[in-house]
Amino acid sequence: MPNAWLVCLSPVHIGGADSESRGNNNPVFRLPDRTPAIPGSSLRGALREDAEGKDAYRGHVKNWFGGPTEDISPGRISLGWGWPVWWPVHVLGYGNWWVSCPAWLNRFQQLNHGSPFNFALDQVYMTHPELAAGSSLYLRWLRLTNIQKWTEVLPAPEGVDPDCRIVVPNHCINLIVDMGLVRQPRVSLRDEPDAKGNLVENLFAVEGYPPGAVFMFSWTVRQKVEHLDQWQSFLQGDHSLGGLWSVGYGNVRITNIGGA
Repeated sequence: MPNAWLVCLSPVHIGGADSESRGNNNPVFRLPDRTPAIPGSSLRGALREDAEGKDAYRGHVKNWFGGPTEDISPGRISLGWGWPVWWPVHVLGYGNWWVSCPAWLNRFQQLNHGSPFNFALDQVYMTHPELAAGSSLYLRWLRLTNIQKWTEVLPAPEGVDPDCRIVVPNHCINLIVDMGLVRQPRVSLRDEPDAKGNLVENLFAVEGYPPGAVFMFSWTVRQKVEHLDQWQSFLQGDHSLGGLWSVGYGNVRITNIGGA
């Protein structure tokens, strides 16, 4: 079962299941424990649409993804969910720090048939080479104390600075996720002012997974896949995922998982 990296190049908005009940808020999809995730159906739909829009791959869509609505034939390629591995938090003047937790990294190891990391579940680790054991670091408003140095290689795609990785306890990661989310207020405008002269019809907010967020997903095949080499060529590269693509959201890059 091959595994792949999925890296957000711009904010990515995949609507939460409860978006319609949130009024003017449009949250991203998160599991009941607040873990951000990319449903396999969202990934499959996005890749199918991308393949349909490219002459070189359009003829393989039915084999790869299954028939259209009136044809219930299953596709030959199965796509798993996207699971978070690294979450960027931008610190003014210092750039991005990429944060993970034992649960995320050990799930990665499990899906890649690797051994779990020996993290102490109540400890903060950092990879910076100049870090002194017991150091403190401000991650925006959050102060991390008694940080320990981690020297073992951690899996990450190209672009995730090996000197700027932090591993926090599992119970802290949702605070980091909230800290790193992109939140943007938006308005819809009337064509003509209302009786009070207002042009603004609706004010709402949207969330997005931040640029630099790193997910991983698995894919597998069943029966014979036509032109498997072309599928692999298609998969590796830039794609659009989620909503709000018309305002620059949804750009992602998929690459094979190789060395750390």
